[in-house]
Amino acid sequence: MSIIKSKLAFTLLGALLFTQPTSLVFAHADHCGIKETTLGDTMKYIKSELRAYNKGLKADDKAEMQEHINELIMLSGKAEALIPVVIEDMDGEHGQASSKLTEQQKQQYGQYQQQISEMTNTFKKIQVSSDSAEISALLEKVNQQKKQGHKAFRQNCSK
Repeated sequence: MSIIKSKLAFTLLGALLFTQPTSLVFAHADHCGIKETTLGDTMKYIKSELRAYNKGLKADDKAEMQEHINELIMLSGKAEALIPVVIEDMDGEHGQASSKLTEQQKQQYGQYQQQISEMTNTFKKIQVSSDSAEISALLEKVNQQKKQGHKAFRQNCSK
């Protein structure tokens, strides 16, 4: 009888430990409210393209670098037209521009657009540069711009 009880206890403990990580994922998704946004997807693509650009830079593959920097410029232009979730407080599609923004939200959105525009300009400087030291410095500037933008406009799900 005790062997059956210990097997049952072991099975229940295993099931409990197995379901714990998945319940945390669902709790996180519910907490953030929005699982995916157009802006979030665009930012993921930017991150991926930056990695690919850096890979091309390390391999000194000019064609690959040019392909990825062109994509980065296009994606950052697309991101500029979208509204971060932290700025929105309205009905309708998340990420779509709306006239329902308050004055404070419009001001925040203007700051967001300015930061994205600065990042686009940095990408354009990278595009025309042929000096690897200058490119590295500009990529570091992009990383700083990214950190500033995330600090100001990224959705905080840790509440």
